[in-house]
Amino acid sequence: MTLDNGLPLVEVAFIAGGFPGAVRHEPDLTFEDETSVENIIALCPTHHALIDRNPENFPISALRSMRAAHLERVRRGLGSDSVRVTTSRLLEALEIWNHERGNSREEFWQTFFSERPEVLAVALEGRAYTLRSKCYVGGKSVDNTGGNLLDFMAHHNGNVALLEIKTPKSPLLSTSSYRENVHAPSRELSGASVQVLEYRHSLLSNLPALSFQTPGLRAAHPVSMVIIGDVEREQMNENQWRSFELFRTSLRDVRIITYDEIFAGISMLTEALSD
Repeated sequence: MTLDNGLPLVEVAFIAGGFPGAVRHEPDLTFEDETSVENIIALCPTHHALIDRNPENFPISALRSMRAAHLERVRRGLGSDSVRVTTSRLLEALEIWNHERGNSREEFWQTFFSERPEVLAVALEGRAYTLRSKCYVGGKSVDNTGGNLLDFMAHHNGNVALLEIKTPKSPLLSTSSYRENVHAPSRELSGASVQVLEYRHSLLSNLPALSFQTPGLRAAHPVSMVIIGDVEREQMNENQWRSFELFRTSLRDVRIITYDEIFAGISMLTEALSD
């Protein structure tokens, strides 16, 4: 199964999860083991949903056996154009990231994601999706002014994800501490978070009209996402890191993911594909 651009339609699933509540919870699993290449399996969207809905029929041992068989099939089919093209595109994206990591132009990253939509699969938890850029999500006044123009909308499995794109150079925290051990989110991060929530509100308020203009558009519970910053380059101390994590994990309707997290996932995926 492939997308319209010829790339294979796959989703990335974790075989075992270390956190309580994970579909296939393994209490003694370390963070390093959970995020290792060996704990990842590539599946089509249908089978990804199937194994997560029926963990009793697909235990960890069975998925590890499936992964081994899957890798063997990949090894036998490395001559396949689709696998080779996917790996090549991801490696090219990593090369661009390493070269342009300090680029502070939003237009550059808008173009980057538009031309390489598969990179966003990490942010979208491996779901297959159709990416649309500069999407109108309502909000115009009676005199036809205003309106909300979203950076990206990813349509997947009958739902949508709304993405607000900043840059790797955008700061994650304010330059000065709020209290001795407490650091507030930066103006860019808090502003982008509220902005994407405004887009979500506008989409849901105008969904009947937008669905009429865009057949097939469904948004039962839109995911709002901000891609911003570079934790590794920001060199946070322990208090700053804790403040950032407390802020983003406390948000109910917004997910915040940093550029270095996305490209760490891409690096892991390329290792899995070439394993």
